[in-house]
Amino acid sequence: MPRNASAMSSILLIVLLLGLGGHTNASKFSTLHYDVQQPGADESPREEHLQEKLATIMSYHLDWACLPNDPSNPKCRASKFSWPELVGRKGREAKAVIQRENPSVDAVVYAPQDAIVTDKYCCNRVRLVMNCDAGCDYENATVFQVPIVG
Repeated sequence: MPRNASAMSSILLIVLLLGLGGHTNASKFSTLHYDVQQPGADESPREEHLQEKLATIMSYHLDWACLPNDPSNPKCRASKFSWPELVGRKGREAKAVIQRENPSVDAVVYAPQDAIVTDKYCCNRVRLVMNCDAGCDYENATVFQVPIVG
Protein backbone atom coordinates (compact mmCIF):
# COMPACT_ATOMS: atom_id res chain seq x y z
CA MET A 1 0.00 0.00 0.00
CA PRO A 2 1.51 3.41 -0.90
CA ARG A 3 2.40 5.69 1.97
CA ASN A 4 -0.34 8.15 0.93
CA ALA A 5 -3.01 5.48 1.15
CA SER A 6 -1.66 4.31 4.50
CA ALA A 7 -1.73 7.83 5.92
CA MET A 8 -5.22 8.42 4.56
CA SER A 9 -6.40 5.11 6.02
CA SER A 10 -4.98 6.08 9.41
CA ILE A 11 -6.69 9.46 9.30
CA LEU A 12 -9.99 7.89 8.26
CA LEU A 13 -9.76 5.44 11.16
CA ILE A 14 -9.04 8.25 13.64
CA VAL A 15 -11.87 10.37 12.24
CA LEU A 16 -14.29 7.46 12.61
CA LEU A 17 -13.09 6.68 16.13
CA LEU A 18 -13.51 10.31 17.14
CA GLY A 19 -17.06 10.23 15.89
CA LEU A 20 -16.52 12.77 13.13
CA GLY A 21 -17.72 10.45 10.40
CA GLY A 22 -21.04 8.77 9.99
CA HIS A 23 -24.40 10.42 9.95
CA THR A 24 -23.52 13.78 11.45
CA ASN A 25 -23.93 17.14 9.86
CA ALA A 26 -20.44 17.21 8.41
CA SER A 27 -20.56 20.79 7.11
CA LYS A 28 -18.29 21.86 9.99
CA PHE A 29 -15.60 19.54 8.69
CA SER A 30 -15.82 20.47 5.02
CA THR A 31 -12.24 21.76 5.02
CA LEU A 32 -10.99 18.19 5.21
CA HIS A 33 -10.03 17.07 1.73
CA TYR A 34 -7.25 15.15 0.08
CA ASP A 35 -5.27 16.33 -2.90
CA VAL A 36 -4.07 13.60 -5.25
CA GLN A 37 -0.32 13.65 -5.48
CA GLN A 38 1.52 12.97 -8.71
CA PRO A 39 3.49 9.69 -8.78
CA GLY A 40 7.09 10.19 -7.75
CA ALA A 41 6.42 13.48 -6.00
CA ASP A 42 8.02 14.04 -2.63
CA GLU A 43 5.70 12.60 0.02
CA SER A 44 7.18 14.43 3.00
CA PRO A 45 5.22 17.70 2.47
CA ARG A 46 2.11 15.61 1.85
CA GLU A 47 2.51 13.79 5.14
CA GLU A 48 3.04 17.13 6.89
CA HIS A 49 -0.15 18.41 5.25
CA LEU A 50 -2.12 15.37 6.44
CA GLN A 51 -0.75 15.69 9.96
CA GLU A 52 -1.64 19.39 9.99
CA LYS A 53 -5.19 18.60 8.81
CA LEU A 54 -5.54 15.89 11.46
CA ALA A 55 -4.31 18.25 14.20
CA THR A 56 -6.82 20.86 13.03
CA ILE A 57 -9.67 18.35 13.06
CA MET A 58 -8.68 16.94 16.42
CA SER A 59 -8.37 20.37 18.01
CA TYR A 60 -11.69 21.39 16.51
CA HIS A 61 -13.28 18.20 17.76
CA LEU A 62 -11.83 18.79 21.21
CA ASP A 63 -13.35 22.28 21.15
CA TRP A 64 -16.68 20.63 20.38
CA ALA A 65 -15.65 18.02 22.88
CA CYS A 66 -17.70 15.11 23.87
CA LEU A 67 -18.29 16.35 27.39
CA PRO A 68 -18.25 13.44 29.84
CA ASN A 69 -20.87 13.44 32.57
CA ASP A 70 -19.28 15.90 34.99
CA PRO A 71 -21.65 17.60 37.44
CA SER A 72 -19.18 20.49 37.85
CA ASN A 73 -19.63 21.38 34.18
CA PRO A 74 -22.70 23.63 33.75
CA LYS A 75 -23.31 22.16 30.29
CA CYS A 76 -23.92 18.78 31.92
CA ARG A 77 -26.62 20.04 34.27
CA ALA A 78 -29.50 20.59 31.86
CA SER A 79 -33.02 19.92 33.03
CA LYS A 80 -34.08 17.62 30.20
CA PHE A 81 -32.22 14.50 29.11
CA SER A 82 -34.78 12.38 27.22
CA TRP A 83 -37.64 13.04 24.82
CA PRO A 84 -40.07 10.07 24.66
CA GLU A 85 -42.68 12.36 23.10
CA LEU A 86 -40.52 12.65 19.95
CA VAL A 87 -40.84 8.98 18.90
CA GLY A 88 -42.72 8.98 15.60
CA ARG A 89 -41.98 12.66 14.86
CA LYS A 90 -39.92 13.81 11.87
CA GLY A 91 -36.18 14.21 12.38
CA ARG A 92 -36.18 17.92 11.59
CA GLU A 93 -38.90 18.58 14.21
CA ALA A 94 -37.21 16.40 16.83
CA LYS A 95 -33.87 18.15 16.35
CA ALA A 96 -35.49 21.58 16.78
CA VAL A 97 -37.29 20.50 19.98
CA ILE A 98 -34.11 19.04 21.49
CA GLN A 99 -32.05 22.13 20.71
CA ARG A 100 -34.77 24.38 22.14
CA GLU A 101 -35.31 22.35 25.33
CA ASN A 102 -31.65 21.64 26.08
CA PRO A 103 -29.38 24.39 24.68
CA SER A 104 -26.32 22.56 26.04
CA VAL A 105 -26.77 19.93 23.33
CA ASP A 106 -24.59 21.13 20.50
CA ALA A 107 -24.51 17.89 18.52
CA VAL A 108 -27.73 16.23 17.37
CA VAL A 109 -26.63 13.21 15.36
CA TYR A 110 -28.90 11.25 13.02
CA ALA A 111 -28.41 7.49 12.80
CA PRO A 112 -30.40 4.70 11.11
CA GLN A 113 -32.07 2.18 13.42
CA ASP A 114 -29.46 -0.48 12.64
CA ALA A 115 -26.45 1.79 13.21
CA ILE A 116 -23.57 0.63 15.36
CA VAL A 117 -22.60 3.51 17.64
CA THR A 118 -19.99 4.04 20.33
CA ASP A 119 -20.93 3.71 23.96
CA LYS A 120 -19.04 6.90 24.83
CA TYR A 121 -21.37 9.14 26.85
CA CYS A 122 -21.42 12.84 25.95
CA CYS A 123 -23.62 15.19 27.96
CA ASN A 124 -23.82 17.55 24.98
CA ARG A 125 -24.89 15.05 22.31
CA VAL A 126 -28.18 13.40 21.38
CA ARG A 127 -28.46 10.65 18.79
CA LEU A 128 -31.69 10.57 16.81
CA VAL A 129 -32.19 6.94 15.82
CA MET A 130 -34.34 7.11 12.70
CA ASN A 131 -36.66 4.64 10.96
CA CYS A 132 -34.99 4.23 7.60
CA ASP A 133 -37.16 1.47 6.15
CA ALA A 134 -38.27 3.79 3.34
CA GLY A 135 -34.81 5.30 2.83
CA CYS A 136 -33.04 7.73 5.07
CA ASP A 137 -33.92 11.28 4.36
CA TYR A 138 -33.14 11.95 8.01
CA GLU A 139 -34.98 15.23 8.31
CA ASN A 140 -38.20 13.63 7.05
CA ALA A 141 -37.74 10.11 8.47
CA THR A 142 -39.43 9.35 11.78
CA VAL A 143 -37.71 9.00 15.13
CA PHE A 144 -37.48 5.27 15.92
CA GLN A 145 -36.18 5.28 19.50
CA VAL A 146 -36.48 7.62 22.48
CA PRO A 147 -33.79 10.31 22.02
CA ILE A 148 -31.55 10.65 25.08
CA VAL A 149 -28.51 12.71 25.93
CA GLY A 150 -25.39 10.63 25.56
